[in-house]
Order: sequence, then C-alpha cells, then structure tokens
Amino acid sequence: MRNTFQVLAGFLERFGDEVEGRELQEPTAEIQTKLCDFARGELPEAERNKMMGLLSQNPQWIARLAEEVKGLRIDKGVK
Repeated sequence: MRNTFQVLAGFLERFGDEVEGRELQEPTAEIQTKLCDFARGELPEAERNKMMGLLSQNPQWIARLAEEVKGLRIDKGVK
C-alpha cells in the first residue's frame, strides 16, 4: 500500500483551496465514519476513490478530514 499520508497530502494539496458557493451539507454518520477510516488509511481502495469523489463534491468536508488527521498525529505525539 502506498504511504497513506502521501495520498492524503496529495489530495489536500490538490483540492484544499477550492471554494464553492454551495449550501453546507453535514456528512451523514456513515460518511463521518468513512472519513475517519480514510484518515487512518483503513478505507479500501474502491471506497477511497468514492470518498475522493464525495470530497470533491463537498469541499467543506475536507476540514473535517484534516481535523481527523491532526487528531491522529497528536495521538502519536507528532507535531
């Protein structure tokens, strides 16, 4: 498996600055769980591709994903 954080960093670099004028939609509990799995690198490849599509359609969720990643780094003592 490729370095999960490299994949995530590449995604955030590519789509993190996009701003769109859409109604903010909260992710469902299922999507929130998948965001956590994605951040931990535990989402299967097919699901990662779907998640990247969902994140492209809902860029406001990227902040939640970033918080998940930050939380993981803090848990491991990485700053």
